[in-house]
Amino acid sequence: MDDKLLQLYFEGRTTEEQSRLITEWLDADAANMKHYQQLCRLYEIGFWHEEPETVTLSLKKKFRWRSIIREAVKIAAVFVLGFTLNYWFNPGTEEDIAMQTVYVPAGQNAQLTLADGSKVWLNAGSTLNFPTRFVEGKRRVTLEGEGFFEVKANKEKPFIVSTSTYDIKALGTSFNVNAYKQSKEFETALLTGKVEISDRIADHTISLTPNNRAVLMNNGLSVVPIESTDYFLWREGILYFDEPLTEVLDKLKLYFDVNIDVNNKSVLENKRHCTGKFRTRDGLDHILSVLQLTNHFIYKKDEEKNLIIIN
Repeated sequence: MDDKLLQLYFEGRTTEEQSRLITEWLDADAANMKHYQQLCRLYEIGFWHEEPETVTLSLKKKFRWRSIIREAVKIAAVFVLGFTLNYWFNPGTEEDIAMQTVYVPAGQNAQLTLADGSKVWLNAGSTLNFPTRFVEGKRRVTLEGEGFFEVKANKEKPFIVSTSTYDIKALGTSFNVNAYKQSKEFETALLTGKVEISDRIADHTISLTPNNRAVLMNNGLSVVPIESTDYFLWREGILYFDEPLTEVLDKLKLYFDVNIDVNNKSVLENKRHCTGKFRTRDGLDHILSVLQLTNHFIYKKDEEKNLIIIN
């Protein structure tokens, strides 16, 4: 196997076909896995220098939206991560497993590949905590924010996403979880496969089938259809809205890590849906400029307070 191709795999930049070939190569011979592990350790040393507990990047000025685009280019290599460690042949114990944390700053998104080959996309303001390899018959990660998961099938080791209140268990499936700590909302949307969602506080579990989502309503989870898969375009840097303006503003607060005060009563009372798609890289100013054309409001920014005031 070409070492350069393995390097791309560590960085999460291989195609599905290349990833499949590498997996088959690993399964074919224990010597292949040994070589893979040696390269992987070298990659870790070269990438991390020191093994940090948290990968986090921040922007000095909240409202310098043009600089966000420049920063995105700089941090792209950091966020496309391939944590593909010795999962199959060297299980170890939980005490031996290092934990990693990835945080995605405002206005950005990230993609990474976990040790088992499962892929994860993280939306702005999201944090994922995960082990460098999975042991003890389970694959568990912790999410705060929004993440999209494409889980590698393994009936022997269920994949579990833990949030502050819920556990989402999958065997091999693709689903989206929205669980920002600063928001009262929770949602899990299933595109393929099957998931079980357990409420750790209420000790209650529900199952989802494809094209349905579990939404927090009246202190409990309700199952409703997925209205549009466009909501998941955030993985491609596209924000899709089809909801009242106040709900759009609430999402913008999360995505761009900014406070928004609404002093315009007509905005608060406006229940008409705002529908549209926006590129994240165009920034918050562009989104607000478009929204104000059809919703008749003006806004001003207070950079010192990281605040937008809508009048």
